[in-house]
Amino acid sequence: MTDRLQLTRNCQFYKIKTKMSGLYIKSILDAAVDNMCKDGDFILNILRKKMDIEVDKRTVSCKVSVRVYPSEKKVYFFNDEIEDKIHAFIVIIEYGSYIGVVKKSCSNITSVTEQRLSLVDSSQLGATIDTNEVEFQKLTLRNITVSDKAMRTRSYEAADLKGLLSPHAAGRSIPSAIKYRDGSSIRSISGVGRFVEASPRSSLEDITKWVVSCIDSISASQFADNYLNTFAKKIALPDVLSSCVPIAILIEVNSLLDKIDSDDCVIKYTPRYGEAIKVSERVCQRLIYGLEKVHEVVGSQYKVNGECDNTYLRVNSNTITLRSNLLSRFKVTNNEDEYTLQRFIVKYGFYSVAFSDPKYMYFMGKCFEDTSGVSDIQGILDILTPKTELLKVNSEKGDFSSSSTSFSSKSMFKAVEEIHSNDDFIFCDDLGIEWADHITINQNEACINFIHSKHGDISTSASKLHDVVGQGIKNLGYVYSSVEAISERANKKFAGNYNTNKQSTNISRVRKGVMSNLDSSLETLFKNYALHRKCVLSCSFISKSLIEEEFKKIASGTKVKGHVIQLLWILSSFIHASKEANVIPVVYCLP
Repeated sequence: MTDRLQLTRNCQFYKIKTKMSGLYIKSILDAAVDNMCKDGDFILNILRKKMDIEVDKRTVSCKVSVRVYPSEKKVYFFNDEIEDKIHAFIVIIEYGSYIGVVKKSCSNITSVTEQRLSLVDSSQLGATIDTNEVEFQKLTLRNITVSDKAMRTRSYEAADLKGLLSPHAAGRSIPSAIKYRDGSSIRSISGVGRFVEASPRSSLEDITKWVVSCIDSISASQFADNYLNTFAKKIALPDVLSSCVPIAILIEVNSLLDKIDSDDCVIKYTPRYGEAIKVSERVCQRLIYGLEKVHEVVGSQYKVNGECDNTYLRVNSNTITLRSNLLSRFKVTNNEDEYTLQRFIVKYGFYSVAFSDPKYMYFMGKCFEDTSGVSDIQGILDILTPKTELLKVNSEKGDFSSSSTSFSSKSMFKAVEEIHSNDDFIFCDDLGIEWADHITINQNEACINFIHSKHGDISTSASKLHDVVGQGIKNLGYVYSSVEAISERANKKFAGNYNTNKQSTNISRVRKGVMSNLDSSLETLFKNYALHRKCVLSCSFISKSLIEEEFKKIASGTKVKGHVIQLLWILSSFIHASKEANVIPVVYCLP
């Protein structure tokens, strides 16, 4: 009979805390089928059947439990007592120290699973990803804030977000949903620890092999040091409470309403005397309005100020929960389960708690620490691009005279032109209302480069970098200039020679390229779907090896001088500003 099962790869994983028994597995199954039709019967009912399967050229043993049964679901769009008949299933796969649960349309099993199991969260699943091999296609991030003046949630989508998503302040962001491509497979991880892989429906044996393979990856978790470490890190609640206290709570109203809607729930209210009644639209809106505000937490008892009297946070050794007399009088119910609104909010983690130290936040039942700055380090080092052409540089523009036709051989401007000697067009835009010091166009790479140059003695000082970063950020607005704007600039400013207030020269502003081909080249380039722009800082005063040495001290917690921290934040700000403008940041430097 089990060969008739055709399932999708959609599973939640649990770590076994205490020894499992057949009686306990049966209690999970019984909780799941609580919504079975009154006169229904099991289509499949298997308890802990041993299966020997081959995974990665080895034979392993596991236990599989299955129930398939008919259920009824209330029809909420019709004002009468009618129900849809549906079929539900639950599959429990026991292997090693974990179990995998694949289910659909069952009753909630959390009250039973939390007795002896702990849900494998998204951060543990994320540690199974070899981020050097996969492409992150979508990320949903929750910022470490409960402020009503700040953006709380952001979502990003691209062919591969690595290298595109700004690392600036990434440490203040908690990934709540991840979608990535691994070879030909598309996979996703949700904030509630659900792991999904897009695939055709498979047999029970194939699903079991997949679950066992996933559990092996979770047990190994060999990719702990990966791209996801750029974001906020999980931290134990006792470590947070040793140095600070909760000061505010925010109910995640949008997530709460989405869950109520997706589960076809209704909200009821129980008066002091009488039976529960469905709340009116007006009362529901007032409730939502009260919940969506940020509420202050005060005193040693962690009282929550606001419309809800007698509301407190309950701070335990590893969790923070909510206790409210008013929210306990509201009920969230469907034809299967009923919870108090307080229990519903706590059960699904629809609340965030802020602390007196703003670098911490409690979210979805876990504590997270802002690692901004430290988490930016690898991303910053990645944009530092050593160029041997800068080793000879001893000035920014060099010396020139009225007869000069090029910049001095040891000048930064000359070095930049040598670095970009393979580009199709090189323009010198220095002086006046400039877009950059140099603008180059590379047809083959489908790239336009806006280059800003600065020379100085080798140093980790932030002052010189501050100037050139400011120049680069200021000119980001010109990076997306149209074909017409670039062509007009070429026909006017670039048509002349490079002249300063003190000296005229014979240096053409068109350093390379046939101007008669410019318009057609631009037209072709702007139609190329692969067109991208770079904002380049060419800095002869920066040595990657020196910066790497200082930044690694920061990462290890070693104290560094103040100007090194400033250097970190200036570079981080440049990366952030560039990537927010969809521009690739690059810094040319010494080895």
